[in-house]
Amino acid sequence: MEKANVTLYTVIGDPNRIVKAIQERFKEMPEELVCEDETVDLTLPDGTHVIFSIKHRQSKPDFIASHTSGMANYFSQVKTPLAELKENVLCQIRVFNCVTGITFDLNDNEDRTNYILNRLFEIAGDVNGFLLYPSMQIFTGEGKLLFSAKGESQLTEFIPVGNADFLDGNRPEETQADVERRLRSIALLEEKHIPYMEYLRSEVLESEARLRSRKEIVQRAAALFAVAVYSEVILSEGSGREEALFYFKKMEQLYKIESYLSPAEVAYIDNPDPGEQECIQFGWRYECAGVLLWAAGIVDDLPYPSEIIDVPVLAAIFWQHKGCSELLSKGFPRSQSEILDAADITLRYDWACVEARIHGKEAPASLNGGVVMERHYTFNWIIGANGGAGWDDIQPNT
Repeated sequence: MEKANVTLYTVIGDPNRIVKAIQERFKEMPEELVCEDETVDLTLPDGTHVIFSIKHRQSKPDFIASHTSGMANYFSQVKTPLAELKENVLCQIRVFNCVTGITFDLNDNEDRTNYILNRLFEIAGDVNGFLLYPSMQIFTGEGKLLFSAKGESQLTEFIPVGNADFLDGNRPEETQADVERRLRSIALLEEKHIPYMEYLRSEVLESEARLRSRKEIVQRAAALFAVAVYSEVILSEGSGREEALFYFKKMEQLYKIESYLSPAEVAYIDNPDPGEQECIQFGWRYECAGVLLWAAGIVDDLPYPSEIIDVPVLAAIFWQHKGCSELLSKGFPRSQSEILDAADITLRYDWACVEARIHGKEAPASLNGGVVMERHYTFNWIIGANGGAGWDDIQPNT
């Protein structure tokens, strides 16, 4: 008898959440449900066996690494006009840490098959997962085509997602200060009627925080501003790479930014023919530079993230000073507590934006999802998230 093969992918801390989702979604129909090691054997009333083989990075690190690498390599070869979406899909694939193979016998009963598939999509939705069909089509938990071997998608944009419990594995307990910070953030969210996940913990607790030095923050801000200016000039009508390099070199003369660039930024600047989407992506770094200047105490306010940053105001700060030392002489070091407060509320803004996007809704309370995402990324770097990863390796989770 022919078998159906579907694979569930997710980023999750506790794989038992998948087992619980299976039990919940099939609770009305199972004749028998047997859990043994990493396998769930579900028997339906008609005798059909639905087998779930759950493999998590905790117990099968080599399998997960090989599997996700092969999957990413496969989809990286797909040609598509959806370049940004494809890159985000590849990012999602690379962070999957749990792969669940699902098999069941096919027969002529389409209602039974559709019942099983509908339950599988519900399970995927429960764990922020994705289903891969043998036709190499990746679907969201809502049943929308995320990406296919033909480069097709039903989405116009996609932001990689994870699960809160993935962030919490082997982490210390929240202190009273962490709890109070979370509750303050929730109060702000409720005031603006922004949805939230009540027990979503901060990505970095007070005991885990390893803030970058004020000097590092200012150097990173200068490098990002230089890259963003370069991008803006390239994208401007009537301008080209030579003019863009003029402004980049001017920043080099003032701030010596070449020694502060990340490997990805070096590759971008050295590319003689960068793509439009890549230029747009690096143009968003103005937002990051603004956050960094706030964290360094050089600017006073970090506005509510409903509008993009005022670039002329940001530019005036950099062009009117003569290097990082002069910038560092301005303002005052901002406290760790204040930075962690801002990082925490930004995490929750981003969760709300991603949740809205997943369900095809506008971001709540006029939040600008792009601004929030850049801020989230930046704060994670500042506070030492992802094990103190370098700029190119930060992975914001929601």
